[in-house]
Amino acid sequence: MDNFDFIAYHKQIRRMVKPHLVDFERSSSAEAAMTSLLGRVEDDLEQRLTHEDRCRVACRAGCGSCCRVNVAVLRPEAVNIADYLRKTRSMSALRELKQRMKALCVAISGLDDDERIAVRKNCVFLDEAGSCSIYPVRPLLCRSITSTSAADCRDALAMHVFGESKPVMMNLMQKNLMNVAFQGLASAMEDHGLDAHGQELTAAVLPVLVEREASKELC
Repeated sequence: MDNFDFIAYHKQIRRMVKPHLVDFERSSSAEAAMTSLLGRVEDDLEQRLTHEDRCRVACRAGCGSCCRVNVAVLRPEAVNIADYLRKTRSMSALRELKQRMKALCVAISGLDDDERIAVRKNCVFLDEAGSCSIYPVRPLLCRSITSTSAADCRDALAMHVFGESKPVMMNLMQKNLMNVAFQGLASAMEDHGLDAHGQELTAAVLPVLVEREASKELC
């Protein structure tokens, strides 16, 4: 990681994504923007991780310990996730999901990161098996988090509720790469005069689903 130029990487991501953000509210444009971005960052990460790095990561489907924290997403991410849900879920499943999303939005509205952890409300996209149901299009900041110990994650969250802290070892290359990609996307949005503020995941995706339903836009 020491010789990786994150400043240059930010500029590369910004240049790469910028053309895709023209009229990105259309399903095809949002998908193109995020497919290009996610493919690039995942490929770059794959090239930087060693076999030892991969073996040390303890994150697995079914854990979900970190899936009860606030996660910020940018509008293109929210649009891409909403359109993925519309493509992969039945109408009845979407209706049920939107009800659960509304309930979660009410439950966590105005909560800061510490308070969100304390109320122990799981991400609405975590399925019954504890796996991410939007994994292919999950947010960049979700991708930034790793852990070398699932037990340490559980302990850290439990201790956090009581005002105590416990460090969780993670892969810093992955964290920094995804964070810089997020910042690069935000900068590209600013270039177009778009609102580049992050919004909590559920609160960002729900309005898009409602808008799509109202407009009956075809994916």
